[in-house]
Amino acid sequence: MKNQKYRVAVVGGAGTWGRHYLRAYAEHPDCQIIALVDQAHDRRQAFADRYDVEVIFDTVTDLLANDLPDIVSIILPVSHNPEAVIACAEAGVKAVSCEKPIAVTLSQADEMVSTCRDRGTAFGCGTGYWDGPYLPEIADWIQSGSIGRLTGAEIPAGLPREVSGGGCVQLTMVRLLTSMEVSWVEGWTLPPESGWMPTTEINNQEIDCPAYGQLGLSHDIVCQVSEPSKNDSCRVSIRGEDGQVQITSSGPVITQGNDASVVKPKFMDTPQPNVFVSAIERLMLAIDTESEAMCSGHDYRQALEIAVALKQSAQANHQRILLPVEDRSLGIIPHPYRLKGGDVAGWQSIGYTGPPQLD
Repeated sequence: MKNQKYRVAVVGGAGTWGRHYLRAYAEHPDCQIIALVDQAHDRRQAFADRYDVEVIFDTVTDLLANDLPDIVSIILPVSHNPEAVIACAEAGVKAVSCEKPIAVTLSQADEMVSTCRDRGTAFGCGTGYWDGPYLPEIADWIQSGSIGRLTGAEIPAGLPREVSGGGCVQLTMVRLLTSMEVSWVEGWTLPPESGWMPTTEINNQEIDCPAYGQLGLSHDIVCQVSEPSKNDSCRVSIRGEDGQVQITSSGPVITQGNDASVVKPKFMDTPQPNVFVSAIERLMLAIDTESEAMCSGHDYRQALEIAVALKQSAQANHQRILLPVEDRSLGIIPHPYRLKGGDVAGWQSIGYTGPPQLD
């Protein structure tokens, strides 16, 4: 927005991930944090003081009853995402984001995406690109024909132990880098790891677990999703007739030509901002251009659907599942930490010694 700052509220800003958003917004010259929303009464004031936030609310309902921010970044347990995102869209917030997975069930994700579209609210999925620097630029570069006609795709090290959590990042990468939708899925699963079983009871839902298999893309291209591996250096690989792009833990590796020479497109000379800065700037861009947010809620709804289909196929003796999934009540129950939050599930459940501290 020209000549004025974006008015921002951070929901869950006193949490592990939320504090990074507070810092990113506080340090951004085009943003003003008007409110912190958090029920962690034992620590929220310290975070508000640190980042000069004068107003604190307990709930999103309280926030929207008193003010209407331009942007609301929601960093809450998954079970609270649908209600919070939908409330922001219905109130007229210009851009809203939440973290992965965006919902437990496909029907919840559907309602989030459709409400935001109907209300003209840009809906982004926070730090979904955290594992892929230059991802938007690489996607455009691939689509310009720089590695020729696409011939294959792969997730070589498999998906993480949470197919609906961290796995959504790689599933989204495949769609964005190929500009192709997944039309069918064949899947296998492994048992959930010890300590990753939810303690809640939700009927007709599935527990998150490692999954692998095959994804059917356009033009008869099949994306192979390998079994999870501890050697996770290569997140996603896209092959073309004249080259290959690998998204690795240390950055993109791009080759071209018959000799597979490593190349560095000019856009990779531009330093990448902090991942949280990138996340909030994508929301600003969506407002300014009146377009869908890059790394959108739709993208992560699609990733959740692929994850659900992988599990559905595994339960049906690896039968091919066509997308879209017909039964929209299906979903995946994430790890208790993602579902309920560290204050409820216990910070030790995810490897932390306790609640987040100012740093």
